[in-house]
Amino acid sequence: MSLALLPPPVAATAAPRPIAPPNLSRLLPMPPDAHAACQFRLALMSRPHEYFVHVFDGRSPSPEEKAIWIEQQVQYVSSLQTFTNDLYVIAVERREPFFRVSIQRHDRQPCREWKHLQQIKNELFGTRHEAVELFPAEDRLIDTGNEYHLWVHCDPGYRFPLGFERGRCVVA
Repeated sequence: MSLALLPPPVAATAAPRPIAPPNLSRLLPMPPDAHAACQFRLALMSRPHEYFVHVFDGRSPSPEEKAIWIEQQVQYVSSLQTFTNDLYVIAVERREPFFRVSIQRHDRQPCREWKHLQQIKNELFGTRHEAVELFPAEDRLIDTGNEYHLWVHCDPGYRFPLGFERGRCVVA
């Protein structure tokens, strides 16, 4: 994916000034990294047998099926738009009508600073886009450990049918 797939940030002529958390550097695009792809491949290859039984809906895959699946995962992850700053690594995937934004800290610690997530959303999509974080039903849960997902609608004018109707109130 090229950076052109992300919508350009909307001019902030009438938009409120974004909240800028302290000590968080701006996001920079990450170029594709062959070494990281190899590390990811090796990490998948070292997963226990039970992992693949789960991935293959309860059956044991053949070595060839396992190798094909691993290569598909490496290609998929390599195709994502990725960004980084001093604290986070972010991967963006377009899934119409949304962008899925995966956020992890470099040190894999929990990332619960709301202002950081808001800044990441604003830097990548602009101040007019809304994003949500979903707490799924247990049967849809994917927990990879301190990885967070925001869902951003592709249309900057779209408003989720939930939340506060109007007004802006920021208390420091």
